[in-house]
Amino acid sequence: MDEKFDVIVIGGGPGGTPAAMQLAASGKKVLLVEESGKLGGACLFVGCIPSKIIKHAADEFARSMNKDSTPEELKEALVQTWKKIHQNMDRILNGRASAAKKHLDQTTVTFIDGTARFVSDYEVEINGNHYQFDNAIIATGSHSFIPPVKGDGVQDVLTSEILFTQPSMPSSLLIIGGGPIGIEISQMLNKLLVKCTIIELMPDLLSGLVEHEFVEGINKTLEDKGIDVHTSSSVQEINRVNGKMQTVYLDSEGKTESIVTDKVLVVTGKVPSVEELNLEATTLEYDRDGLLVNEFLETNVPGIYAAGDVVSGGPKFAHTATHETHIASNNILHGNHHTRDFNKNAWILFSDPEIAAAGYTEKEALDAGFDVVSGVYNYNVEAASQISGDTFGLLKFVVNRENQEILGVHLFINGADSLSGEASLIIANKLTLRDVAGTIHPHPSLTEAFGILALQMLSEHKLIFSPAQKVIN
Repeated sequence: MDEKFDVIVIGGGPGGTPAAMQLAASGKKVLLVEESGKLGGACLFVGCIPSKIIKHAADEFARSMNKDSTPEELKEALVQTWKKIHQNMDRILNGRASAAKKHLDQTTVTFIDGTARFVSDYEVEINGNHYQFDNAIIATGSHSFIPPVKGDGVQDVLTSEILFTQPSMPSSLLIIGGGPIGIEISQMLNKLLVKCTIIELMPDLLSGLVEHEFVEGINKTLEDKGIDVHTSSSVQEINRVNGKMQTVYLDSEGKTESIVTDKVLVVTGKVPSVEELNLEATTLEYDRDGLLVNEFLETNVPGIYAAGDVVSGGPKFAHTATHETHIASNNILHGNHHTRDFNKNAWILFSDPEIAAAGYTEKEALDAGFDVVSGVYNYNVEAASQISGDTFGLLKFVVNRENQEILGVHLFINGADSLSGEASLIIANKLTLRDVAGTIHPHPSLTEAFGILALQMLSEHKLIFSPAQKVIN
């Protein structure tokens, strides 16, 4: 059967689904195709939602654990905790997917469970049927990448997608990759009494992602919890040995070392999910990092857009994918007027303590040509922190010296997820130190640090502050 649609949306994740509904609500004839048959994407089923379910359970387990329990009692408690985790996953994941499908069914969107393969630039084949279209949004996301490593154990390594479906947790786990996923998983499983070790190729954990002031803090946090970290180290082989996994690696001094663990988890990055699209049948341009798009998120083929993890060079977050598909949808509806701006992107690392950021890092701002000043506020003097007893925390502003616009806001504190909303608004609205200093923040709260740091920086750099003064950029 051949059928023509105004728009085909490929991928039913946090990008594709809202785009399809937005376009249908605007009167477009829309086809949404998702190969898994369920709406929600990797974030819902194998990413951010399952990991946060585990984190919540791990935090509860750590708080309630009786240190006088026998090994048998701890083992049984862990079994019951993991069982509860999977029960919650089934309930929450299936519930959210069902709710999304019910919402979609109330629209005019045509939904197909299947894999879309391009036949030409403006035609796809799905389940043996051909569909033509005027516009398309490709939002197929990404999946874990396992780098080429020698050894007969490579085929048995875990990825984050596989880890969350395991019937039980290992006693020990080697994590290859010290990025956000590696940090989150090591900390949550550590609370579930899994002995975790991290091997990272770069000199620092979270390399290039967080402010240098935060790196020492995250290292100390891991060390205090007994998580071993080996930076500037490269994995050479992974082999099966007596039912366990032996990993051979070169340490920071070039010395060959090995470690034996129950399991090995690889979290060295993601690659775009384009293998099933049959892009060879099109003139679409792409590289190893994904589809190439312009500032409007349009590919080189007019009318075909891409968004989310499948885009080359963009941030890999569910909320970014949703934002981008709205941009693509608006450009389909009204012409190319809406552009992406990754400088406004915000993200949260659900570590312990949490890390959140919006806008430029200090290095990114310098590389972009700004003359910057920065300031750091230590939450240990904050009344709210002293009241809670959790006095660790840092807030950093990266500021354009020329006009005092705040280019980046960075948080390293438990509760950063809630504070990140103010950070996002500051960056999105190009607020200055004067704007933030002139905002009345409630006391005692963690958010009042924003105003205090702004005032401190105005004073440090001999900038005049007047609550009535508004800087026009």
